[in-house]
Amino acid sequence: MTIRYVVRSAAISGFRVEAGDAADLLLRKAGIDPALLDSEDHQIEIEQLQRLLAEAAEHLQRPDFGMRVAQHQGIEMLGLLGKVLSNATTLQEAFGIAQRYMSLHSSAEHWQLQTFAGQVHIIRTEHNNPSPHARQYHEMSVAAFLRVARLLLGHAQRPLRVTFAHSRIGALRQYLNHFGCEVLFDQEHDGLVFPEAMFSAVFNSTRSDDGKESEQYLANARERLQTSLELQIRNLITEQPGLQHISIDTIAAQLGLHPRSLQRRLQEEQIRFRDLVQDARIRMACWHLQASRCDVTSLSDRLGYSDLSSFSRAFKRRIGVSPAKWRQQFRQAAAVTSP
Repeated sequence: MTIRYVVRSAAISGFRVEAGDAADLLLRKAGIDPALLDSEDHQIEIEQLQRLLAEAAEHLQRPDFGMRVAQHQGIEMLGLLGKVLSNATTLQEAFGIAQRYMSLHSSAEHWQLQTFAGQVHIIRTEHNNPSPHARQYHEMSVAAFLRVARLLLGHAQRPLRVTFAHSRIGALRQYLNHFGCEVLFDQEHDGLVFPEAMFSAVFNSTRSDDGKESEQYLANARERLQTSLELQIRNLITEQPGLQHISIDTIAAQLGLHPRSLQRRLQEEQIRFRDLVQDARIRMACWHLQASRCDVTSLSDRLGYSDLSSFSRAFKRRIGVSPAKWRQQFRQAAAVTSP
């Protein structure tokens, strides 16, 4: 697999404001050149960014450091993508654009939208391997999503609920200050829940007089995505409601390609479709093993394996240990890094 999991340096706009005099020291400690923050378009390895936020929170004794950084972020941090989002008329439209092109801002995470019972559930998932140091980054990402949504709406809409897969880091009042709603921990995934009507309501956008720049961005974005076929397929696999019945025909249709054309392009890039699906299964397995209490047998069924032994063999080939052992090791590592 050839993808580097990186994020644009704009994702930590406001880091220097929150870190103060310790900013450069913390950046170097995480292996990040402080000069990279002078531009919004430098790429930072996601593991470095996760480590940076974790070490900053500990060094400064600010458990809500990630959420603090998110408060300095705005639509402009997304660059031209932000300008395109500003031309949307509903959050539903804006989310569709962001979901399609967010990988150009961060290749490490993906957002899904599920609607039922009059509520919209925004679910955050990751492509990179889970890290016990990532909790500050997860909280920053969820808080940044809410901030962008509020800026698009033009008012401080409160979610109905916010969930995190990890345990609580700081005081509950800190989460209430940032989100203004119920916040639950040790849940199946990171996410936010909103009233469905909020996503379909038309809002006053900050449309530019000339939409040519937005059109050019989308054209460039499509071209860049075309050069990253693997990333496109990974995103589409992640968006599927389940992994039991994913086929190359299904993914090809979503890409607007004939299955044979997609197969030919994958062969040219020396990528096997079944490897991408298997990789998605294992990454999703790691996510559930560290984030939920789902038992291994149920997880095997959910991921589309024929039986538990097939799942265990596939997981051990990729990770090196059984699913149960990996869950135990991850939780032990997370306990060691907990404040």
